[in-house]
Amino acid sequence: MARSGCGLLASVIVALAVGGCAYSGGKTIDAHFSRYKARLPEGNRVFVCSAYGCRTQTPFRFEPADIEEVRTVMAKGAASPAAEREVARKAIAMMGARADKAVGTDKDRPGDDMLGNGDPGQMDCVDVATNLTSYMMVMERHKLFKHHTIGPMFIKEDLRRGFDGWTHYAGTMIENGSGQKFAVDGWLLASGKPPEIVEVERWYIDNDDLLFGAKTTTSSLKPQPADSNKQGDPIVTGSIDKEATKAKETGSKAAEAGNAKAKTNASTTPTAAAKAAAATSSQ
Repeated sequence: MARSGCGLLASVIVALAVGGCAYSGGKTIDAHFSRYKARLPEGNRVFVCSAYGCRTQTPFRFEPADIEEVRTVMAKGAASPAAEREVARKAIAMMGARADKAVGTDKDRPGDDMLGNGDPGQMDCVDVATNLTSYMMVMERHKLFKHHTIGPMFIKEDLRRGFDGWTHYAGTMIENGSGQKFAVDGWLLASGKPPEIVEVERWYIDNDDLLFGAKTTTSSLKPQPADSNKQGDPIVTGSIDKEATKAKETGSKAAEAGNAKAKTNASTTPTAAAKAAAATSSQ
């Protein structure tokens, strides 16, 4: 699919200061909406952003029946944070599909392309992230989240990658117990498809690559399969095989150092005969 830099102007500005970074789009959700002059949800009414950068905003209201359907879906994830994230993907997709069909963005081409810029039927990552956040805010107002709170926009980039590292936006969910932030992103997915929900450290550009410039390949924006058996596990951003090799090498080096030290001690420790000879010569 055609793909161009999402948030290109912001990338050029930030490029003057840093080659790769991850940061919040503001301390509050309102900060992002204000920046793009986007309207916040009003009750069950949202303003669907499109035309790139929220230049077009079309109102859509979720009916009580829509909210109850979403409530039914969300109730199935009450057991754990991981389960809630998984059902939230389905619930958010349902809301997005209904809003898109009503306002004319249901034929949005996933990702960005130059022909979509200014087209009310097309959305860039700013539009998508803003819309997903609006849907989650409606859900939160109806107390449909038990284990999460909706957070401010999250932004990540690594301009050393060229177009693959341009500034990219995502909505966020914050796990109440651990404080872990999860990016909510559907930019590369068609309307009605469940968005990916993944730890912000792993989202778009792996933090190991972002911070240290590693050469490893990361899978940008590919939906991550949910693992409902893991809850609150430490985030692993590097290669497990790589870590095992590193540990093995560290152990080998330690063993070599120990052998060398033992040999040195053996050669420099005076024998009983040497001690006696030294004592005789000194008398």
